Amino acid sequence: MTANRAIIPSVPILRMPQLTERQQHILAAVVREYVERAEPVASAELVAKYRLPYSPATVRNELVALDEAGFLMQPHTSAGRVPTDRGYRFFINHSLEREPARSTRFARLDSARLAETSARRAGGRSVRRASEAEFDAAFAALASAETPAEFLKQASRLMAELTQNAVLAGIPDEDLFYKSGIGAVMQEPEFAEVPLLREFSALLDVLDDEIERMVAARLGERAAPTEPRVFIGRENPIPEARRYSMIISACETPFGKEGVFALIGPTRMDYERNLAVFRSLRELFA
Repeated sequence: MTANRAIIPSVPILRMPQLTERQQHILAAVVREYVERAEPVASAELVAKYRLPYSPATVRNELVALDEAGFLMQPHTSAGRVPTDRGYRFFINHSLEREPARSTRFARLDSARLAETSARRAGGRSVRRASEAEFDAAFAALASAETPAEFLKQASRLMAELTQNAVLAGIPDEDLFYKSGIGAVMQEPEFAEVPLLREFSALLDVLDDEIERMVAARLGERAAPTEPRVFIGRENPIPEARRYSMIISACETPFGKEGVFALIGPTRMDYERNLAVFRSLRELFA
């Protein structure tokens, strides 16, 4: 029996207003700062931290323009601004695509970032980053896994450790799925509200079934590329996931079966790092 090729849905194509180089520069800085701190971003912070070659007044005016165009929003009148789904989409499509693709295994995503212990997240929660030696050992163990179940378990744990998001790793053809990282992602500030926490828990309960359904529904189509696809908020093909972001990719496994890997977390996830993690996994078995 021929193994089914995993088919990943396409990301919807959205019409985007044109942004000037300055606006793109400022939007990228807002996204990176908000991803790191989970707090609304003000113009003075951007100029000081990112050494923008513009005055605070100019940046403030551009933030207003980006807000009016739907790329940013202001949660409170006295607060700074945060990215919208459209803002994240533009950042991924236009800012990240102009930068060299990086992977954690070969470029290390800047080794200092991976080795540090970070307490910069909202609420002062410390997030331990493993050392490069630990990551090397984890990747080596992944490559030497003796069974599909062992491979999926190790892969999901490694990806969860690297991304601090919830991860589903599966081989649909064998009905094997493993989840990791649920406890870590639920400590993010977005889940401080009990209704959101319950909603996310319900999503995780149906995630493997939804992934299987997407694969089964598209078996007659051309196989998906292994390049990861990012679904932000309402772009998500899974209705329960439309308040979150999902990165999903097909990936060869050491057992001749194609795996599907999905990462789920707040829309305020570190897209740069997470996409590099997916590329690392792909490179490992290329």
